[in-house]
Amino acid sequence: MVVQETGGWRPTVSPQARALRRVVRLNEEIGYQIRRLMGLNETDYSAMSWLVRGPLGPTDLARALHVTTASATTVVDRLVRAGHAVREPHEQDRRRMTVRAVENSREEIRNHVVPMMDMVEEELALLDEPGRAAVLQFLSGTAERMETHLSQLREQSAQGAPTGSKEAGT
Repeated sequence: MVVQETGGWRPTVSPQARALRRVVRLNEEIGYQIRRLMGLNETDYSAMSWLVRGPLGPTDLARALHVTTASATTVVDRLVRAGHAVREPHEQDRRRMTVRAVENSREEIRNHVVPMMDMVEEELALLDEPGRAAVLQFLSGTAERMETHLSQLREQSAQGAPTGSKEAGT
């Protein structure tokens, strides 16, 4: 990281890191556009991204979304009203409910996401085996480091450590 005279910072970034950041930003923008097309806000789309993997109970969905069960219930209410999800009795415990994404919404998400997955596979196919191995090594190593950083952030959060700094006099 390089400190500028103005007190700001500008990280020294390799072309590879810039390219990875570009992919992340494009993925975020594509997610935003998919949400717009489906009429979903960010939290509802995040819930759908969990529900397309399989039905979840309200508590599990709340945990996945990092929200309270009351907030998850509100999300589910919106998804059900919009026709993206249904509530169903739990398979083993009929007293409990699960939430499932309806097939039309699952298909709509799949129609937007699968082409991106195909693009990645097509790009990888242009590389020889050592190139694909280098990409895998880079992405796996980066993911491991990010997982470690995420664990550290979770620990700080669990300990109640403040995450921001306050300017003097404010």
